[in-house]
Amino acid sequence: MSRTIRRLHVVLNYFCIIAIIVFFAIGKLYGWSNQIFIVMGLIVVVGLFSFITLYIKTKIWKLVHTKIDKLDEREIQLTHESLRLSYSIFTVVSLLVLLVFAVTVKEYDSLLMIIFVSLLYLAHTLPAAIIAWKQKEF
Repeated sequence: MSRTIRRLHVVLNYFCIIAIIVFFAIGKLYGWSNQIFIVMGLIVVVGLFSFITLYIKTKIWKLVHTKIDKLDEREIQLTHESLRLSYSIFTVVSLLVLLVFAVTVKEYDSLLMIIFVSLLYLAHTLPAAIIAWKQKEF
């Protein structure tokens, strides 16, 4: 899979997470409707498709979740760089999300949970997304 296609899947995958949060917030604030559930279901399907295509089929997911003693020197360097960069990004994104959330949202019980799950997902996929984004071939 080319780097351009991998990048498109990274963008699509994270767009799906943001869209789920937005539609969840809309449902929470304005009431749940069949249309919201259908749209959220479609977003989940597209997100799963992009996840499988990007992380599973390319084996990038396996690479960033393999113990270091099972990796060669190039793979160690690659995962180290992606982890370092991704956790810096994760920290900034998390703090910004929590700041915006704390300032703007009045009722946050279940919305906080969906944001937490989304940030947890980001933490687990970002190292693989960095590799997918940066590597010319994989």
